[in-house]
Amino acid sequence: MKRIAVVCPDDLSVVLFCKGIIDDLRNRKQSEVYVISEEYGENTGGYYSEIIRSWGVHQIPLRMDRHIDPLEDMKYMFSLYRLFKQLKIDTVVNISTKPNIYGTIAARLAGIEKSLCSVWGRGTAFIENNGVTGNILRILLLSLYSISFRLSTKVWFTNINDYNYFIAHRTVPRHKTILTKNYVNADEYRPYTLPKDRLAELREDLDLNGQDKMVIMVGRMIWAKGVGEFIMASKILAEKLPNVKFILVGPEETTSPDAVPAGYLRESDSAANFKWVGFRKDVKDLYAISDLAVLPSYYREGGYPRALTEPMAMGKPVIAADSEDCRSPVENGKNGYLVPIKNARALADAIEELMLDDGKRDQFGQYSRVKVKREYDEKVIVKEVIDAFLEN
Repeated sequence: MKRIAVVCPDDLSVVLFCKGIIDDLRNRKQSEVYVISEEYGENTGGYYSEIIRSWGVHQIPLRMDRHIDPLEDMKYMFSLYRLFKQLKIDTVVNISTKPNIYGTIAARLAGIEKSLCSVWGRGTAFIENNGVTGNILRILLLSLYSISFRLSTKVWFTNINDYNYFIAHRTVPRHKTILTKNYVNADEYRPYTLPKDRLAELREDLDLNGQDKMVIMVGRMIWAKGVGEFIMASKILAEKLPNVKFILVGPEETTSPDAVPAGYLRESDSAANFKWVGFRKDVKDLYAISDLAVLPSYYREGGYPRALTEPMAMGKPVIAADSEDCRSPVENGKNGYLVPIKNARALADAIEELMLDDGKRDQFGQYSRVKVKREYDEKVIVKEVIDAFLEN
């Protein structure tokens, strides 16, 4: 029986991004799957770990520091090594930067030859012109990636820009790579209408009256996600479109050097047309009642950000920053609009145009759903990757 470990930063990420991978692995004959991840947040009460266990897999909690700390990183790597040996793991699937690096090295130290790295974005460390410290960090990460990529069996990229970047830096052997688009579960994220009582409860919670329309942005509270531009766009449109409400979803960032200060978010929350709701478990319901989803991000996304593809799957129009890491899901003028990065005025203008045209929003939303089903089908993409990895 194969004993497969899926290593991911936290259990929320597992629930959001990994169910298709885990289902595919479990459906293969004689496979037992262990998920190794940190419990997300302090107030979730094991909510996401319970969901993971309900899938019929083992969930092993393991703390991971999200930022560079050599001592903590070494502890993390050797904790993975001990778990791999203890659980007699023979195959490892790593997801995100630190699991990709330290999970792969730990697997090789444990004598495991079959491991997968999943690169779904490079992150803020790879933003150019990030100062001396940023340049040193980038060089360090490239060196660590070079080691882990060479130790891995396959390296999965969901963004051709990331693929080209690492190939150009001679970090990954070309023959080991798998390149796909990113994916979304179009069956789980589908258009639906909330029951009247749930709709009324949610609109009351968000301070929405019967005439209000809703623009949603979901993401980490870091500047690179375009949080500042989203808030500024809400201010630009406050008087012109008073019935358009801007809902920002995401928990406070406490450790990132790029964090948006909680004080600024709370101050913005005092505006009549803007609400920061923090962390939410009911993001799908929020998408369901939204009229438009936006992501003005210049972060190193994975090329197909879920803050765009998930609402698209639910039949929503979208607006995104016209960056190489964010633009791919948007066909400008067909399912939404692309706007210049760091340009709140352009974002506001695009929001205004769509919120004033009900017919165009419906048309764009319908095409969003078609595009997801045609190009980002989880079942097809995940099977292709796991086949290439396990049959190598």
